[in-house]
This record gives sequence, C-alpha cells and structure tokens, in this order.
Amino acid sequence: MINIKLVNLLESNDVLEVLKDSITYQMQKINNIEKSSEGREWFQELPPILKTKFENYKKDYENMTRVFSMEQDQIKNEMNKGYYYWRLLHSACNTYRNDMAEFDQQLNHEFNFKLTNAISDNIVLNECIGILEQHVIED
Repeated sequence: MINIKLVNLLESNDVLEVLKDSITYQMQKINNIEKSSEGREWFQELPPILKTKFENYKKDYENMTRVFSMEQDQIKNEMNKGYYYWRLLHSACNTYRNDMAEFDQQLNHEFNFKLTNAISDNIVLNECIGILEQHVIED
C-alpha cells in the first residue's frame, strides 16, 4: 500500500489540477525537443543508451497523462500500484515549479510585471512537492 499522505494528494480538486498541470507541462517539454532543430540535434547526439532511457521516460509520461485523464477513483487505484509513478510525479512537479518561478522572474524583469505567488510560489504545488519528497524520494 502506498503511503496514505500520497494518496490524499489525489483527493483534493485543486491539488489534482496542479498535479495534472505538472504532468502536462512535462509532456510539453518532452515533445518540444522534437519540434526544434536544436532539440532534434541534441537528441541525435545522445548515446544510444540515453536515447532509450529518454524514450522510456517519454512513454512513462504518456502513460501518466492517460492515468490522470481517468476518474479520481481510477487515478488513485493506478497510483496505488507502485512508487514509480509517484517519483515521476515528483520530477514533473519540480520541473513545473522551477520553470514557472523562472518565467515569473523573466516577466518581472522584461515587463516589470509584479511577481505572482500563484506562479512563483504556488502554495499547493510546494505542499505537494514537500509530501512527495517526504514519502517518495529515497535517501
């Protein structure tokens, strides 16, 4: 059984939306590699073992996208099958948080937009990452 604190993350709609956004964002980043010549060159220069790892990672996130398109109970059932999905979710949340904070800073510098806590210091996302780090990351 997966730690109950992890499963509880899936029970709140606002948290669930942040988790879905994180996965969607991670898939966008992965897919964007194929869309630019620099990304395609980068991928072509990878050693075969890393290309395989990247492709597996992409498939895993495609599966996560499928899982998070299900009903809430089905998501919980799928996520209860093992910690691997939770580690992927942790990775996606960290990427999402870091990039959003960076984008918020860029908007502030470029256009003097006020920093937005919902973007650069999203409480729900930070709490999710805290729980994920506590229960998913191996020492």
